[in-house]
Amino acid sequence: MPAPTLLERHPLLANLSPEQLERVAIAGDVESYNANEPIVVEGSLGDALFLLLSGQVAVHRGAQTFATLGAGEFFGEMSLVEPAPRSASVTSMQATFVFRLPHDALRTLIAEDSSVASVLLVQIVRTLSDRLRRANQMLSSVDMLADWLAGSMV
Repeated sequence: MPAPTLLERHPLLANLSPEQLERVAIAGDVESYNANEPIVVEGSLGDALFLLLSGQVAVHRGAQTFATLGAGEFFGEMSLVEPAPRSASVTSMQATFVFRLPHDALRTLIAEDSSVASVLLVQIVRTLSDRLRRANQMLSSVDMLADWLAGSMV
């Protein structure tokens, strides 16, 4: 069990009470990974939420990297809804520490204290909204580039 102080610095957990934070700490485990070590593999069962405590990871399918995440970020949030096959692999890019919160443990926490769910879900929705906004901006830039290239070939 990690010390709650290690977790309270993570933005996803920052608004939990000390008691809630302690219950979260008991429910999960800190795991460490060396550089280039797989944390999750595409297609494997997504049964946990991972909070990045330190280090950096690549979210990828094969050699194509979709995102780079660092301390204070998270992945595996889809497992909150239900365990399902992972849509991408995540590999450490350097020495990395994560807090792994299994789906079943999270469900138990939520059943015992619904306000934990509310705090976590608000933070997750904010992060997902930001990720979607950035993806939309990137797609818009690609569309503008495609239009420019098409116009310059005429």
